[in-house]
Amino acid sequence: MAKAVVTSSNRSGQAEPLPVEFANTLSASRGTLVEGLACPADLEAWLRRHQGLFPDPGPLRGEAAVRVSDQQLCHARVLRDTVRRLIAARVDRKAPDPWDVAHVNRASSMCQSWPVLVWQGPRAPGAEFLCTTDAVTHALALIARSLVLLLAGEQGALLRSCRAPGCVLFFYRHHPRRAWCSSGCGNRARVARHQARRCVGDRP
Repeated sequence: MAKAVVTSSNRSGQAEPLPVEFANTLSASRGTLVEGLACPADLEAWLRRHQGLFPDPGPLRGEAAVRVSDQQLCHARVLRDTVRRLIAARVDRKAPDPWDVAHVNRASSMCQSWPVLVWQGPRAPGAEFLCTTDAVTHALALIARSLVLLLAGEQGALLRSCRAPGCVLFFYRHHPRRAWCSSGCGNRARVARHQARRCVGDRP
């Protein structure tokens, strides 16, 4: 069981759906929770690393740099924890907290974007996207919308909690044989089962 929180902005592993990757910014190591969004720079780095997972038009299109404020970081953590609780409710087939549902719906509505035609002279026309908010708020809104579609769609049935000892990550079971979030967790789970069998066998 996780006992405390340390900080880290790095986590290796296979890319999961956008809201799952966001949920997994809270991980665990040796019984200690690891905060992947400890400071604004962590969220900035996470957005840059995962911009390819955002639906088009992504929030970082045309952005030279993304700057996250302390308040935005706070909002991101609240949304992240909400996402985790809702995914857990879906995995465990339990009723969600109504506040969590309402919060994700609010986050989803925080930003709107639309295309505008750009056409000057004889050149071929193009399109640009306008947005009602900044890039960070836009990103959080898209994460919330992606969660709504994931939980409400058929893919929601394939969400899983990693059952390896001490792991708190979620994953999408894209293959029927996948049982853990990573091969490392799979190895730990097998070792734990082996040790449990040995303990049972050693009993008088």
